Amino acid sequence: MGFWDDFADTTKQVFDYTGNKADELVQKGKLKYRIEKLSYQLRQQQRKLGALVYGLKKAGKENAPLLDECMGQIDALVDQLREARSQYDSVGGSKKIYCPRCGFENADYALYCVSCGQKLQEDEGEKEPQPPEE
Repeated sequence: MGFWDDFADTTKQVFDYTGNKADELVQKGKLKYRIEKLSYQLRQQQRKLGALVYGLKKAGKENAPLLDECMGQIDALVDQLREARSQYDSVGGSKKIYCPRCGFENADYALYCVSCGQKLQEDEGEKEPQPPEE
């Protein structure tokens, strides 16, 4: 190949790489927006549940079907949030650990949640023993 063929190939590779990175950034931006929106909706539903429980307790009444419906909505939002976070992590290759209790984003090496103290990973003693290497 001549100089111009090599130059054209290199330029094409650069533009392909740049285009892929731009697409990745756009996709991550959309997912980040979705995560923030779902987090906001989750907080709103949790506040609604808290106000509902407080109001019912204060009035001395019980309404289990209404509480179950509200908790079902919260569970659905938590599932959507976990799915969006896993999609976000798979796009960039970065791996974060999310607390199963509160959903807080922790570093991949964290053993306990920084926010609530929930255990995130197995202890070394709980892991399946590995055969020794020879």
